[in-house]
Amino acid sequence: MAQYRLAVQTIQRAAGRSAVAAAAYRSGDRLVDDRLAMEFDFGAKADIEFAAIMTPTDAPAAYQDRQTLWNAAEAAERRKDAVPARELLLSLPHELDFHQRRELVRDFVSEHLVGQGMIADVAMHRPGKEGDQRNFHAHVLVTTRSVGPAGFGRKPPEWWSPQAVRKWRAAWAETQNQHLRLHLGPDAPQVSHLSLAERGLDREPGVHLGPTASALERKNIASERGEQNRDAAAHNRKRSELRRDFQETADRLVEAAPLISVPVAKLVKEAEQMRVRMVAERDGWAAERAGLGGPKIETAGQIERALTAEAARERALAKARLARVEGRVAGLRSKRLNLVQWVRNPARMIWAKHAELNAIARARSALRRADLQLEVRASWARSPQGQAYVAARRGPQLETAADVARRKRSLERKVKRADKRIAGATRTFNDLRVAQALGQGELRVPAKVPDETRFIRDIGGPAREAVMRFPAPARQQAVERLNRGLGRVIGRGFIPGL
Repeated sequence: MAQYRLAVQTIQRAAGRSAVAAAAYRSGDRLVDDRLAMEFDFGAKADIEFAAIMTPTDAPAAYQDRQTLWNAAEAAERRKDAVPARELLLSLPHELDFHQRRELVRDFVSEHLVGQGMIADVAMHRPGKEGDQRNFHAHVLVTTRSVGPAGFGRKPPEWWSPQAVRKWRAAWAETQNQHLRLHLGPDAPQVSHLSLAERGLDREPGVHLGPTASALERKNIASERGEQNRDAAAHNRKRSELRRDFQETADRLVEAAPLISVPVAKLVKEAEQMRVRMVAERDGWAAERAGLGGPKIETAGQIERALTAEAARERALAKARLARVEGRVAGLRSKRLNLVQWVRNPARMIWAKHAELNAIARARSALRRADLQLEVRASWARSPQGQAYVAARRGPQLETAADVARRKRSLERKVKRADKRIAGATRTFNDLRVAQALGQGELRVPAKVPDETRFIRDIGGPAREAVMRFPAPARQQAVERLNRGLGRVIGRGFIPGL
C-alpha cells in the first residue's frame, strides 16, 4: 500500500550544517565548500538512482552546476545562524517503477517549488540493503532566496509561512494520487496528507523510526520508537476486535428481529430526534475540543535563564554601581582641581585619592563577585546535573501537553465520525419526509434497531426504496411541496433521481 510522507527541515549554520555538504551527501557527489575550505566526497554512495538540478527560467546558467549553486547560496548569507537551504523528504510509492517515480517527483517539484521561484536539487534514493525494500524516497534541497539573472536576492516571506508547508503537503498528496491512478488505474491505492484524526479514523498513529531506531530493530534490539509503534499497533488491534464484536452482535440482533409495519410519521419523528441528538453530541465534542487550550511549555533556554536570572540582575546592579562610582569620582576630582586650598594641601589630596581608589576597588570587586556567581550558575545549568533538572522540570509540562494533544485528536476523530453519521441521518430523515409527502403510510422495518448506524441503514434503505417506486415527476413535486412548507431546501443530493 502506498504511504505518504513529506517532511521539511532546515539546513542551518547554527547547527553546524553546510548546504554544500548536504548537497554532496544527497546527490552522491564530490563538492568543495568555499566558506569552510573543506571537501565533501560522497561519490561512493551506491543508493543514488537519480540526481538533477531544476532551476527557474531566469536563474543564471552557472547554477546548473551543483558546486557553484550551493557555494553561491552560502555566499549570499551573512548571519552565523543563516539558513541557506531547506530540504523536503518525500516517500515515493514502491508500486511505481523508476521512470514513473521520476516523473512524479519532477511534476511536483516543477510546479510547486521551481514554479514558485526556488532552485531545487533533486536526489532520488533506492532502499538500503538492510532496510525496508519499499523505502524509495527523494531528497529535495531548495534555495531560500529568490533568484534572478544577477544571482540571489531577498528571502520571500511567503516561502516561510506555515501555510506554505501545508500547501506542499496537500499538493504532494494530490500529485501522488494522480500518478498512481494514471499508472495503476482507478482502483490504485491513494494517500492522504491529513492526520488520522482529521480523517475521522479511530486509530492510534505510529511514529517514523528513522535510521537509528531502524538499525536497532534490525538487530532485534527494541528501540523506544519501535515500542511506541508496537503499543499503537496492539491498541489498534484491540479496538478493531471490539468494534468487530459489537458490529457482529448488533447485526445478529437486527437479523433476529422480525419485520413489522411502522407508520412513516412515527419513523420521521424518530429520525428527527436521532439527528437532533447526534448534532448536539457532535457540537458538545467540538466545543470541548475548542476549549482545550495547550499548556504553556517552558523551553530549556527559558529554564536556564530563570536559573541565572537573579545572578544576572546582581551583575547588572554591580556594573551600574561601578559606573556610578567612577562617574562620581571623576566629577569630584575635576571640582577639586579647581580649588586652590586642595592644591596647596597635599595631605588632603592624598587622602581623597585613596578614598576614590578604595571606592572604585570595592565596586570592581563586587562586579567580579557578581560575574563569578553568574558564571557558576550558568556552568551548573549547562552541566549534566543542570540539564537533568531542566528535563525534570519540563517533564510534567510535556506529559500534560501530550495528554491534551491526545484528547484533542480523540475529539477530532469523534467529530469527523459524527459528521459522517449526521450526513447519513439527514439523508434518511429527508427520504422519510419525501415518502410521507408522497403518501406512503407505513414501512416494513426491523422491530429492533440497536444503534444509529443500523437505523440509518435499516430504516433509510426501505425509505429510499419506497421513494424510488414513485415516478420522478411525483418525487419532484413532493420535494417542492416540502420546500415551500418548511421554508428551506432539501438537498437534491439526498434525493435519488433528482
